[in-house]
Order: sequence, then C-alpha cells, then structure tokens
Amino acid sequence: MRDLRITKEILLSFERKKGWLQGWLHELNQSVSSLLGKIYQLANRLSFGALDIIRDALHTFIEARGAEAAASLAFYALFSLFPLLLSLVAIGGFFLESAVIQEYVLGFIRLAIPVSTDLILGNITQVLLQRERFGILGAIGLIWSASAAFITLFRNINRAWMQAKPLSALRSRLTALATVIVLGILLVLALFANAVVNFLPRLNLPLGFGASTFETPLWEVVASAGSILGLFVLFLFLYRWIPNTSVRWSEAFWAALVAAFGVEFSTDLFTWAVSSGLAQYRLIYGSLGTIVTLLFWIYLVSLIAIFGAYLSASIAQHTRDTAVPAPTPLDEEGE
Repeated sequence: MRDLRITKEILLSFERKKGWLQGWLHELNQSVSSLLGKIYQLANRLSFGALDIIRDALHTFIEARGAEAAASLAFYALFSLFPLLLSLVAIGGFFLESAVIQEYVLGFIRLAIPVSTDLILGNITQVLLQRERFGILGAIGLIWSASAAFITLFRNINRAWMQAKPLSALRSRLTALATVIVLGILLVLALFANAVVNFLPRLNLPLGFGASTFETPLWEVVASAGSILGLFVLFLFLYRWIPNTSVRWSEAFWAALVAAFGVEFSTDLFTWAVSSGLAQYRLIYGSLGTIVTLLFWIYLVSLIAIFGAYLSASIAQHTRDTAVPAPTPLDEEGE
C-alpha cells in the first residue's frame, strides 16, 4: 500500500509539472507569436505594405496551383525551345545572311541558356547543317510550333486576374505568333546593336581623367546589366498587355522588376549548383541528366514568371480603390 501511495504521489506530481510545462509552452508560443506579429507589422510598415502584397500573392499563387502551372509551362517550353531557336534563324534569314544569323543565335544560346548548352548547340547545329536556309512555309511551321509555349504562358498570366475574361484561342494563337516574330526582329536589331557596342571601344572616349569610358568598371556593370534589362522589358510587356483586363504600368513595373531579378538570381544559383557538383542529375538520370537539368531550369524560370503575374494582381488588389478578387484554381477556368 505504501508503495502504491508513493507511486500515486509521483504520478500526481508529474501531472502537475506536465500541466505547468504545457501552460508555460502555451504562454511562450503566444509571446513568440505576438513578437513575430509585431515585427511583421513593423517591417510591413517600413516596406510600405510590400510584405502584405507578397504574402497575398503567395497565397493566391498556391491556391491556384501555380507550381503545377509552371510544370505544365516547362513541358510545353521544352518542346517549343528548338523550334523557337530555329524560327529566329528563319526570321533573321529574311533580313541578313543566314550564316551571320546562325552564328549570332548560337552565341546567344551560350549566353542566355546557362545549362545543357552543349546539347542545345549540338542539335541546333546539326539541323542547320542539314538545312542552311528556311523557306516561307518552313518558317511558318517553325513559328507555329514555337508559339505553343507562349500560349500556355499567356493563359497562366491572364488567370492571375480573376476579373479578366479567358483569352480566346484565336487571340492567344495570334499573340503568340506575333511574339515569336517580334523576337526574331529583335534578334536582328540586337545584332546591329551588338556591332555598335563592339565598335564603341575603338572610339576611345575619355572620361576626363585619362581613362577610356569602356575600360572602366562602370562599363562592365552596364554591360552585365543588359540581361536583367532585357528580362525586365519582356516581363513588363507580358504583365502589362497580356491580361484581358486593365493593368496599370505601376502594377506591371514592380512585378516585372521582381521577376527579372528573380530569374537572374535563380539562374546564377542553379548554374553554380550544377557546375559545383551540388546537383548531380547524371548520377540519378544517367544520359538523361542533361535534359532533366535543362527542364528543371525552365521550370524555375516558369515558376518565377507565373508568380510575377500573381504579384502584379496582388499589387492591384492593395493599391486600387476596388479590390481585385483572388484568382481561382486551374480547374475552375474553362479551357
């Protein structure tokens, strides 16, 4: 009996301590939550409401299954990548010598696509060796194939805006075809701009203290910022004009800025991970590792591009007098 009484006392003491510990943990949790809430509110005020905008954008992005949409876009983009690059050669061939355009496109691939470059260059070079020039029908076929990824991208950008009417199949296709053609024309213009940039250092323009303008670190920064600027302009166009609703320049501007820096940073980080051996896709996928690496990079870019659309819609929701309703999941919009 004595042992039983001692055991009961020990159990009662343990229950009391357990209850005290649970109460203490509950109070600690409330204190930490309150502190984090105050820190969040302070940071949100200091950022002029940017944290609320990002939080709501993430919430609607997740609710609308944005990650699945990015995976779908990456799938279409992978199949449209080679027709797109070949269509750029075909369009540029109507303005300049085909060999010049081919060389410039191959150089563009080395700079713009950081992973699986050898795979892409090898396939593009093999096709170009078999067919040096593309006729009108061939160019139309390539442009049509390349437009599939843009159609998927446009639909997902439009989906971020609940009040936007679904894009018609005709409008989506025509806009996608026009985008590919514009990219081809921009390629030709970029070729001329590249020639001008390469010629400028020969002018040896002084800054005033004896150094050439094009030998300074400032010029290197300006040159390296070209890719970010190009991405920014591309996203600005997409977020401003693609949604089938009214979008303000400020709403598209900040979303495009975030998306451009996001793509640049994630690309540099992923390239470092692959080159350093941190991401060893070949060990798992074998000979398919190169394709998987390319597909995952496209997925990262697609993820950021689609999130930028939701960020733009969230900016509108927080800055307009009339709130913008949250977007619906993928399966709620008729396709």
